[in-house]
Amino acid sequence: MSESTIKRNSQSNGFKTLLLCEKPSVARDIARVLKDKFNNKDGFLESSGMIITWALGHLLELAMPEVYDPALKRWTANSLPILPRDFILVPRKESLKQLSIIKQLLQRADVKDIINGCDAGREGELIFRYIYTYCQCHKPFMRLWLSETTDKAVNDSFSALRAGTSMENLYYSARARSQADWLVGINATRALSVKYNDKLSVGRVQTPTLALIVARDREIDNFVPHPYFELWAEFVTEAGDTYRGKWFKGKQEQIAASEKADQLYKQFTPLMKGLIKKLQQKESKENPPLLFNLNDLQKLANQKYGLTAEQTLKIAQRLYEAKLLTYPRSDSRYLTKSLALSLPERMQALANTELSPFLKNINGSINSKRYVDNSKVTDHTAIIITAKPPNLQSLSKNEKLIYLLVAQRMLAMFYPPARYSQTAITTALGSETFISKGRVLLDPGWKTISGSESREQTLPFVKEQEAVTLTDLKIEEKQHQPPKRYNEADLLSAMENAGKVLDDKKLKDAMKGKGLGTPATRAAIIEKLIATGYIKREKKSLLATSKGQELIDIVMPRLKDPEMTGEWEKRLSDIEKGQYSEEVFMQEIKQLLYEMLRDVKKENPRPNKSAKLNPGIEAGSLGNCPLCGNSIIEGKKGYGCSGFRSGCKFVIWKNIAGQEISLENINSILQSGRSQLIKGFISKKGTLFDACLRFDGDKIVFDFSKAK
Repeated sequence: MSESTIKRNSQSNGFKTLLLCEKPSVARDIARVLKDKFNNKDGFLESSGMIITWALGHLLELAMPEVYDPALKRWTANSLPILPRDFILVPRKESLKQLSIIKQLLQRADVKDIINGCDAGREGELIFRYIYTYCQCHKPFMRLWLSETTDKAVNDSFSALRAGTSMENLYYSARARSQADWLVGINATRALSVKYNDKLSVGRVQTPTLALIVARDREIDNFVPHPYFELWAEFVTEAGDTYRGKWFKGKQEQIAASEKADQLYKQFTPLMKGLIKKLQQKESKENPPLLFNLNDLQKLANQKYGLTAEQTLKIAQRLYEAKLLTYPRSDSRYLTKSLALSLPERMQALANTELSPFLKNINGSINSKRYVDNSKVTDHTAIIITAKPPNLQSLSKNEKLIYLLVAQRMLAMFYPPARYSQTAITTALGSETFISKGRVLLDPGWKTISGSESREQTLPFVKEQEAVTLTDLKIEEKQHQPPKRYNEADLLSAMENAGKVLDDKKLKDAMKGKGLGTPATRAAIIEKLIATGYIKREKKSLLATSKGQELIDIVMPRLKDPEMTGEWEKRLSDIEKGQYSEEVFMQEIKQLLYEMLRDVKKENPRPNKSAKLNPGIEAGSLGNCPLCGNSIIEGKKGYGCSGFRSGCKFVIWKNIAGQEISLENINSILQSGRSQLIKGFISKKGTLFDACLRFDGDKIVFDFSKAK
């Protein structure tokens, strides 16, 4: 159905087509491209032949257990497992008005045809179908599949509308993912929370991600540093050039004991003659990197600019909505052949930018399977720039950084590999040998664009059997280092590659390119782990809190193992391809729940805690009141005891002395009796001070012991 078809329909019979987009910005872009006279209405745009409206992301969600049965508001072991016969959709509170508008539009008598214009992917399909189902709509619909919102892309997509029924398997896969996550999240969270008398949040993706961080932290905490020694010599050639070499024997370059290093050191004398025993020189190449998917873009933005994954996603989304980048929530690093034909036009968008000098020596066409491969593109291609020339001055600092990062990566594929001369000199000194390594850049190739280059020793010109003289010798004491704490880039890599630890090849293949979560959800998973108090940021590092470590100790083994996610992704992928049944998958999820609940009922004392099994806690509880044992629940201005009607006065206010108290610190007070150091409190006299918050007797007090 094209623009002209829509107009003919309206002129001939007065019927209108309703287009439902995922976001208002996309709706307005499409209205502009269609060049019809659209009038602004409350929550939609309308012309003579078309109505365009929008969701605001997810307008609906799966109902909480108490909607099915009010008795389920109280969390008890006896009520588990909770298995709705038919899932109920409920509106999100902030979405009620827009949902009502969409429902009225769907029910209008003059609306004959519907187009699903939500984001082209599993979640976009789910957003539309949930709205369509909730509004009890039965009118036929088509699918608009957009990967970018440029004028040409919009027009091309309208000319190639897909039948709505062609996306059934994608919807079944999305629905199965949504319902399975609900079942596991609700039941596992309640089971653990009830057993250990605490509000514990678990999930299919967030829990194995937390397990990665906990494992790394414990590896670091348990690391015992071992010293080792290296023996370095400095030599001068007959031509007067100097270079350094490190002692080695076979593959050994480290000396375990200082005594052994001293023995070696004593073998040599000042100005001792050596001989260049072996000279190895070879040329190496470093190819341009693959194009960006979202995960790679988030990693590099974190490494270069310190941006979080969530920040990078939001920036890329804004650039997409500004028609400067293609769809950002992509897991592909490749282009289709048809899209590759548009590269010359896209490259010209950089003509008036700081990257314009790099356009001179390229023609813009590329056919290499390294970058162009239809078989490696599913919903979306790699993230590249559009043909729209950017006004870089109008972009924020970070928007400009991300745009140029994508543009540089795209330009790089047109440039030759970087070429190096790699040299290794083996110097014999008495009966011992020293190795010297260096790399010289012969041709920067694609690296002229990014300016990235590693620095290594530049070695002099020498010949085999050339005599050299020892001019300096020193022992350097070093220590084996523990692995580094996860930063956001490292964690994204670990999440992406979680499937590599699996033994089952089919599961590995299912998780290839997916891992834990998807490129679109990993940022939210990290932020959720922070918000729930399981991990925290310290400068650029991500560390597990004591609460997060404890959860990993007590959670069911399956829930912290990436194998379960691998199994799910394999099943969901097969459902999307029409090769597996959604009904069978959901039966498997229910069986998994029964196995998990059996694990929970086994004796498993909580480490470092003496809490007894709790018969029930209130929904929404953060834990138990330190005064009376009732549940702590969130109120409008603070977190207080649910037993306030019985006289308990325990409360932690959300705002104390001018500072918003984070949920992470609330959890810290409830778990350990003390918050982290909070900076920027304002005294009654208006002066700033730093302090912890501590539970003291029956109230919260300032603690200045860590404020120095």
